[in-house]
Amino acid sequence: MRSSPGLPVERIAAPTLLLWGDADPISPVAVGRHLQGRIAGSQLHVLPGGGHDLAITMADRVAPLIARHLSA
Repeated sequence: MRSSPGLPVERIAAPTLLLWGDADPISPVAVGRHLQGRIAGSQLHVLPGGGHDLAITMADRVAPLIARHLSA
């Protein structure tokens, strides 16, 4: 996979949390793994059964991950 011109994800310096559903038909887990490999220090969490709308359908599981990430 290639990044879009002008969007060098390798330049992201902020702590980065990547949340992915393993049942996402739009953006497969391979994309999350690819980004994790390109964004230094990023953390990838894959949620079993999660689709592309994790924030809505799995808010009870996503919110604690975000809270922990923000408090670190």
